[in-house]
Amino acid sequence: MKNPERLPILVAMGDFQPARSDHPMIEPHRVLILSAPVGAGHDAAARAVREQLEERGATVDVDDGLALLHLSRVVVDGYHFQILHAAWSWRWMYRASRSPRLIRLLGWWLSRRRADRLLERIGCDRYDRVVSAYPLVSAALAGLRRRGRLSIPCSTLITDFDPHPGWLHPDLDQNLAVGHEVPGVDLIQPPVSRTAASALARQRVRAELGIAPATRVVLIVGGAWGVGNLTGAARVVDAIPGFHAIVVAARNESLQRHLCNDRSLSSVSVLGWTERMPDLMAASDVLIQNAGGVTCLEAFSVRLPVVMFDPLPGHGEDNARHMARDGTVVLAGRERELGRLLADPVYWRDAAPACCERAQVLFDRPTAADAIAQPVPAARVPRARPARVVMRLAVSMALVAGVLEAGHAGEELADGGVSPPHLSP
Repeated sequence: MKNPERLPILVAMGDFQPARSDHPMIEPHRVLILSAPVGAGHDAAARAVREQLEERGATVDVDDGLALLHLSRVVVDGYHFQILHAAWSWRWMYRASRSPRLIRLLGWWLSRRRADRLLERIGCDRYDRVVSAYPLVSAALAGLRRRGRLSIPCSTLITDFDPHPGWLHPDLDQNLAVGHEVPGVDLIQPPVSRTAASALARQRVRAELGIAPATRVVLIVGGAWGVGNLTGAARVVDAIPGFHAIVVAARNESLQRHLCNDRSLSSVSVLGWTERMPDLMAASDVLIQNAGGVTCLEAFSVRLPVVMFDPLPGHGEDNARHMARDGTVVLAGRERELGRLLADPVYWRDAAPACCERAQVLFDRPTAADAIAQPVPAARVPRARPARVVMRLAVSMALVAGVLEAGHAGEELADGGVSPPHLSP
């Protein structure tokens, strides 16, 4: 492609300045954020919210909510296996778990069988607010609230665009979401860290990788685990003249070796786990993603257009549909469709800039810290539930409880039931 039209993007992530409140934080003074090492997106969102709260003068701790529930290994390893080797099963679970009653019963079970360490952690430092960045942890907090065992105000942070019922908890004080408006949700701007790329990042990264200045660079990312059809995306980009693909395989060493050994890929740079995502985004002209998580939100913040390609089953598919409908991304379901899109000058002239402008509207909202700093009403008194409701759902819950109990047994044998926090405060 000769002298392609260049889409202007911000060179540095630091050029974007989210809206800030002029009011100092009055409450809460101490905040506990409960995250989970499921990929890297939940931890990244937790760090961003911690930065916002600390700027307002709060003292913030971040801890592993799944470890406190004794569920780290069964949830993290189970989901990792599903998404890599049995994606159809994750799609089925994601669809089947949309029942609000099942979610409430799961929260009740977690609050009874798994919440002792969680309550001890919350109470040990007299926190003013608890924020959950992972759905299962939010469900446990909601169960504790319904049972009257937790009076501290609680918020849940939802970075997905799909309003999955398992992500929303009416029993908590706040459901903070970056997606579109649904009942019971407070909309916030995307929680992304303001890690700045250097002013020369675009030129330096391209020079390091041997990419000509006029080449369009396509950044292909599959999250911290390098999952999804990254190979297919790389082959599509490699076949288009004047394009260069940068594939971030992250912790997927098998994928990294496979791509590095594929001699048919002539214009592809393959990277493993890297802390240079701000620089890579500054060097790129478009991001190819498949889940719609925090990586997409980071791209939105620097006006890097996003194409959702061959989305992951379940949350990836639903996130992609909602984001495409809202106009923040373009969806390409198949390789041929992706190739036509990237080679089309109309996409670069019209669609890509329009998506960037639409995504910027998300940052006109209050930050998560602004929302958390607001006073909340007194904790609601839980209503008693008829016994027949519990009986009706007991059979449905038995399978979930059995799976979690089996995973917990293996976890305790492996590490004695003690899992240290995975994030330092």
